[in-house]
Amino acid sequence: MNPNLNSVVQRLALLRLAIASVWLIFLLYLQLNHFAGLGIAWTLLGLYLPLLLLNAWQGWQRPVQDWQLLLHLAVECQLLTGLLFFTGGVTNPFISYFLVLLVIAAYSLPARFAWLIAIIGITDYSVLTQWYQPLLSHHMHGISGSSLFDLHLGGMWLTFVISALIFMTLIPLLLRAGQQQQQEIQQLRERQLKNEQLIGIATLAAGTAHEMGTPLMTMHMVLDEVAHQPEHLISAHDLHILREQVAQCRQSLQQLARAGREVHHTGQQQAHPWLMTLLRRWRLSHPNALWVDDGIACKAVIPSSPLLDQALLNLLDNAAEAGRQPVHLHSSVQDGCWQLHIVQPDPQAAAHIRQQHLFVSDKEQGMGLGLYLSNASVEQFGGTIHLQAQHDGSSLCRLRLPLCTRDNHHG
Repeated sequence: MNPNLNSVVQRLALLRLAIASVWLIFLLYLQLNHFAGLGIAWTLLGLYLPLLLLNAWQGWQRPVQDWQLLLHLAVECQLLTGLLFFTGGVTNPFISYFLVLLVIAAYSLPARFAWLIAIIGITDYSVLTQWYQPLLSHHMHGISGSSLFDLHLGGMWLTFVISALIFMTLIPLLLRAGQQQQQEIQQLRERQLKNEQLIGIATLAAGTAHEMGTPLMTMHMVLDEVAHQPEHLISAHDLHILREQVAQCRQSLQQLARAGREVHHTGQQQAHPWLMTLLRRWRLSHPNALWVDDGIACKAVIPSSPLLDQALLNLLDNAAEAGRQPVHLHSSVQDGCWQLHIVQPDPQAAAHIRQQHLFVSDKEQGMGLGLYLSNASVEQFGGTIHLQAQHDGSSLCRLRLPLCTRDNHHG
């Protein structure tokens, strides 16, 4: 469906009103000059009225589809052919109006529909070169061949003037409507980009806040213990932990500020080094987190973005929080995608995740907020996240990202 078609149909209705008025004057002229056989021509001209009413109703009241405009133009071609058949056929200068209909079709319709209108117009024009009712007949009295030729020349001039006015009035209006539509599309794209940036920043902020939660809790517990010591002394080990956690908080904030500026500056990266870097970062924010390497050394080039960093950290957090056993990781390349399996083997993991409503279902309401935001980030790069329960009670999270080539660059 093309939203611009409504403006085309609206202007087509005004154009048809003008053309019907010209035909009315022309038929009245022929009638006053005693040209017989105009009964069917008057009937065909009368059919312009329901076409105009339908045209106006569709153009101003409801969205117009391509096939509807195709039907309008095809019917008008047949009405025009009928009128021309009874008024001189190819010798009638109004036959040039076929060109106006072809211009409207070429501008407004898909190529296959525009060509169909062109075929209809060419066929009708060709028929009118062989079969028509001549204007010069024994029914016309008082009009000589010279006068008829002058009439033809005058009609050609009038047709040229009308066509020039139509082209100079209708086409700029249609072009202006198309430009307005393009501006609206551009505004929608800019709005979508802003929304994506807001989602990206919200995802990064939520993940960073989650990262900082554990270090701050650790500091709080250590400080409570220090407060209950007789002399309020801090051991070297505790002091080292506090410094490390404070440094992690500062690093997370710096990463948030940097990533917020570069959230849509994407590129390519090797999957294995990226995964190892994030695992070290994850370990700093979760000192007790453990993982088992079930085969993560996989050569693959995938998209790089702070959004993907935070998405994977959220998945690791969910897996660690779902059970008490180390998280098992395995990566591979399948069907043009890099695939990472994150398994929490704890038999209570599936039950825990069900309680948190984190399993992916047909509706997005079945996903937790963190997983939903992670999935939204991954989908921007053509990837997917799927979380499922295993028969033994463990949980499996499958992350898939498309492989990058030199020509497949996200940015």
